[in-house]
Amino acid sequence: MKKWISAVCILLTVLMTAGCSSSFDPSASSLYIKKDGTIVQAVVETFEKEYYSLDEFRSMVEKEVDTYNQRLGQDKIRVQSVELENDTLHLLLEYEDAETYSLYNEEYFFMGTVEEALDQGLSFDMIFRDKDYEEYTTAEATEKKNNSVIAAKEESVIELQQAVKYVSSNVEVLDDHTVQIMAIEDADEYAYIIY
Repeated sequence: MKKWISAVCILLTVLMTAGCSSSFDPSASSLYIKKDGTIVQAVVETFEKEYYSLDEFRSMVEKEVDTYNQRLGQDKIRVQSVELENDTLHLLLEYEDAETYSLYNEEYFFMGTVEEALDQGLSFDMIFRDKDYEEYTTAEATEKKNNSVIAAKEESVIELQQAVKYVSSNVEVLDDHTVQIMAIEDADEYAYIIY
């Protein structure tokens, strides 16, 4: 998806300023994690009208999602909306789970419990912080094995329906429900969000 989106749009450099987690109304490209594990991806970018009309772009997105779902044999991705406002494209895609998001976008993205992450070999070997920047050791942050966790490698803004408890040192807490993953250059490094 990233390849054809980049041909159509130029990424905005505006940070999302959403303070309330009850409704997802992004002003920049970001992810929204619902309590049930579904993921809404917002693509908010400048729309290049000289290449496509909005209808052509919507048709292209719907066709690609439909083709992907047919390959899977089930509807795991849904186009929520494609809108244009003041030359800015707003595309919302909903993914059934983290695995679907990861495969479709060709990037590492894990969601599960701390225990499941540890079972998959994720080490959590770094300093963690809470929203007040108080530091915690790996043992303290991962003590409750049934806490939910996201492990990712790509720079992004993520809003969660649930409150953030701890983040790794490569993640900035923007508010109680919103974080920004910083650029990760080390191939062995992950960004962790525990909630």
